Amino acid sequence: MIALGRMVSGLALWAAAFVVLYSLHGLGCALGWAQVEMFGITRAKAILLGSWIVLIAAQLVLLVWLLRRRETQLDRIGIAIGWIGLAATIVTGVPILAISSCV
Repeated sequence: MIALGRMVSGLALWAAAFVVLYSLHGLGCALGWAQVEMFGITRAKAILLGSWIVLIAAQLVLLVWLLRRRETQLDRIGIAIGWIGLAATIVTGVPILAISSCV
């Protein structure tokens, strides 16, 4: 059971990252964070970027942790899924860079 948890942890963390970013986006639009400028960007974009960076760092920490065990096939599958989770987290946040927060 623990091996299964390690195996799906990369995508589970990506799913949590998706929920966090999506929720912060909605909250930022509802609270008017898109109208407040800080350092040349809106407060909503600053919060989303900061959160995205923290979530990518969390994925990297998870991946390093997964890379420490490579004995079984399930461990190696977990590592592959960890890489997929990292890539998915990066791709999920790319629109933060390109699109305005609230239209």
